[in-house]
Amino acid sequence: MASISEVSSSSSSSTINPTNALVLPNILYPVIGQLDKAGYKDMQTDLRTTLFKLEEIYPGFSNNFLQSFMNKETPLLAATTNMNELTLKLEKHCDKTPYYISSSRSEQEFQELNARSKNLKRILSRIPDDINEKREFLETIKEIASAIKKTLDSVSNTYQYFKTIDGRQALENEKKEFIKYSKHFSNTLKAYFRDSNRDDVFIAANHLLIQTDYLLRTIKLYCETDTLDECLYPLLSQHQNQIKTVSSRYSSNNQHQHQQQQQQQHNIRQTSATSNNRPSSTYDANYS
Repeated sequence: MASISEVSSSSSSSTINPTNALVLPNILYPVIGQLDKAGYKDMQTDLRTTLFKLEEIYPGFSNNFLQSFMNKETPLLAATTNMNELTLKLEKHCDKTPYYISSSRSEQEFQELNARSKNLKRILSRIPDDINEKREFLETIKEIASAIKKTLDSVSNTYQYFKTIDGRQALENEKKEFIKYSKHFSNTLKAYFRDSNRDDVFIAANHLLIQTDYLLRTIKLYCETDTLDECLYPLLSQHQNQIKTVSSRYSSNNQHQHQQQQQQQHNIRQTSATSNNRPSSTYDANYS
């Protein structure tokens, strides 16, 4: 197994590996959920929390742990398993009920958002099965594009239920991230039809799965009273730090531009005042 220091150093990149964030909820959590059937129900919470904390401190820990376990116990299976593909494919088999807006919000906008985001994630999870048939894959791509648009429309429809400026800003930030990764997914597809790199498509699709979860989490955070289960969102802290960094850069650039504009306006006023106090051109000519 890779050492913790290796996991930490290999995960220092500012770009989040979406597969690392999906190994826990899509592979390990469902396995932990079966412990009650084996008589170990009292271990579930502690084991789940421990793995989550390790993932937060050492991003990629769960992925490395699982791959190392497979290399030792099932080397043939490990050699043929693509973790990016597996986490994407398993999305449709996982119970993701806690990620969606609870039934306590019966408004049509929230129920529509649940239905459309579920549909988007379901179609994305079909990619590993459809990618080998070009005609079928092209139809899947069309469905994904439509599902992305409908999900974004549903997100916008929930703005009216946000009571604070902070909440609306948080949702706006997550929406921008979702759009950014939607464009990245589109660009990855264009590249795929040139270089046939399926793994890049799986990773880009996993990014969209994660961004959908982050969008839903923000809405739940500001529109529900129930306590969120933070263990559902591995690497969320990294994602939030990225948004803060981008927002900070944007604010700094805006402030710098504003200062430049003020300086330019000051210079114009100074020049204008100087011109008004100077003699006319005829006077200058005669004087010289």
